[in-house]
Amino acid sequence: MKGCLVKEGEQGFALISQRGSRIPLSSTEDLSSHVGQQVKASGAFVDKADEAPDPSSSNQPQSKLHPDHEFRIIRIDVLSQACSPGKKK
Repeated sequence: MKGCLVKEGEQGFALISQRGSRIPLSSTEDLSSHVGQQVKASGAFVDKADEAPDPSSSNQPQSKLHPDHEFRIIRIDVLSQACSPGKKK
Protein backbone atom coordinates (compact mmCIF):
# COMPACT_ATOMS: atom_id res chain seq x y z
CA MET A 1 0.00 0.00 0.00
CA LYS A 2 1.39 3.41 -0.97
CA GLY A 3 0.67 6.77 0.59
CA CYS A 4 1.73 9.62 2.81
CA LEU A 5 2.51 8.78 6.43
CA VAL A 6 0.97 11.25 8.89
CA LYS A 7 0.81 11.61 12.67
CA GLU A 8 -2.64 10.97 14.10
CA GLY A 9 -3.28 11.91 17.69
CA GLU A 10 -0.57 11.65 20.30
CA GLN A 11 0.69 8.16 19.54
CA GLY A 12 -1.02 7.09 16.36
CA PHE A 13 -0.09 7.14 12.70
CA ALA A 14 -2.09 6.85 9.52
CA LEU A 15 -1.43 6.40 5.83
CA ILE A 16 -3.21 8.75 3.46
CA SER A 17 -3.66 6.77 0.26
CA GLN A 18 -3.36 8.28 -3.20
CA ARG A 19 -7.18 8.32 -3.31
CA GLY A 20 -7.40 10.24 -0.05
CA SER A 21 -8.44 7.39 2.29
CA ARG A 22 -7.03 7.54 5.83
CA ILE A 23 -5.85 4.13 7.03
CA PRO A 24 -4.86 3.71 10.71
CA LEU A 25 -1.46 2.04 11.15
CA SER A 26 0.28 -0.06 13.76
CA SER A 27 3.89 -1.18 13.80
CA THR A 28 6.56 -2.45 16.14
CA GLU A 29 8.91 0.01 14.41
CA ASP A 30 8.97 3.69 15.40
CA LEU A 31 7.22 5.39 12.47
CA SER A 32 7.90 8.98 13.60
CA SER A 33 10.95 9.29 11.34
CA HIS A 34 8.72 8.61 8.32
CA VAL A 35 6.07 11.29 9.01
CA GLY A 36 5.59 13.45 5.92
CA GLN A 37 7.23 10.90 3.61
CA GLN A 38 5.71 9.04 0.68
CA VAL A 39 6.04 5.36 1.63
CA LYS A 40 5.19 1.86 0.51
CA ALA A 41 3.90 -0.18 3.43
CA SER A 42 3.73 -3.96 3.41
CA GLY A 43 1.65 -5.84 5.97
CA ALA A 44 -1.93 -6.85 6.64
CA PHE A 45 -5.19 -5.47 8.00
CA VAL A 46 -5.90 -6.62 11.56
CA ASP A 47 -8.84 -6.22 13.92
CA LYS A 48 -8.29 -3.43 16.43
CA ALA A 49 -10.35 -5.52 18.87
CA ASP A 50 -7.59 -8.14 18.87
CA GLU A 51 -5.13 -5.64 20.32
CA ALA A 52 -7.18 -3.54 22.74
CA PRO A 53 -10.72 -4.72 23.37
CA ASP A 54 -13.02 -1.97 24.60
CA PRO A 55 -16.66 -3.05 24.86
CA SER A 56 -17.85 0.51 25.54
CA SER A 57 -16.58 1.73 22.15
CA SER A 58 -18.76 -0.64 20.09
CA ASN A 59 -21.81 1.65 20.35
CA GLN A 60 -19.99 4.85 19.42
CA PRO A 61 -20.36 6.16 15.86
CA GLN A 62 -17.19 5.97 13.82
CA SER A 63 -16.24 8.26 10.95
CA LYS A 64 -13.24 6.34 9.63
CA LEU A 65 -13.37 4.18 6.55
CA HIS A 66 -12.35 1.05 8.50
CA PRO A 67 -13.17 1.86 12.13
CA ASP A 68 -12.52 -1.65 13.45
CA HIS A 69 -9.39 -2.37 11.41
CA GLU A 70 -5.91 -1.01 11.12
CA PHE A 71 -3.01 -1.87 8.87
CA ARG A 72 -0.14 -3.59 10.69
CA ILE A 73 3.13 -2.72 8.97
CA ILE A 74 5.69 -5.46 8.55
CA ARG A 75 7.96 -3.52 6.21
CA ILE A 76 8.11 0.12 5.16
CA ASP A 77 10.03 1.53 2.20
CA VAL A 78 10.51 5.26 1.58
CA LEU A 79 9.50 6.26 -1.95
CA SER A 80 10.04 10.00 -1.51
CA GLN A 81 11.28 12.23 1.32
CA ALA A 82 8.18 14.41 0.93
CA CYS A 83 4.56 13.71 0.14
CA SER A 84 3.43 14.98 -3.21
CA PRO A 85 0.20 16.98 -3.36
CA GLY A 86 -2.78 15.10 -4.77
CA LYS A 87 -3.35 15.54 -8.47
CA LYS A 88 -6.73 17.00 -9.39
CA LYS A 89 -8.26 16.75 -12.83
